[in-house]
Amino acid sequence: MVESLRLAATEDTPMIDFDTSTGIFKVSGRSLPEDALEFFKPIEEWLRAYVENPLESTTIEMSVDYFNSASTRYIFNILMSLEDLIDAGKEAKIIWYYRKDDELIQAKGEELESILEVPFEMKAV
Repeated sequence: MVESLRLAATEDTPMIDFDTSTGIFKVSGRSLPEDALEFFKPIEEWLRAYVENPLESTTIEMSVDYFNSASTRYIFNILMSLEDLIDAGKEAKIIWYYRKDDELIQAKGEELESILEVPFEMKAV
């Protein structure tokens, strides 16, 4: 089992709290890193290792209030990793939080929900 992954939020990058003791993986804040590859590559590598030996149930809780186009691909990749878990017979789901008045983030969540083959829950806060 890989160790939990925790990255503090910055002005331009989201908080990452992937807790392997609970299977709850949280991403929150803003994502507009100057170099998206540099920020997200270690997260993707961590997820590949996690998928090799996952918990029985994993939930990704997305609570981003802004992400730029460069981040979109990496966020999609993070969420798509749950498809691998489902294919391996594990439970997985995504909870997409958005502010009630934020139609853009709501629409992004709905778009991802329509593409991914993972149970998806939209939650207005």
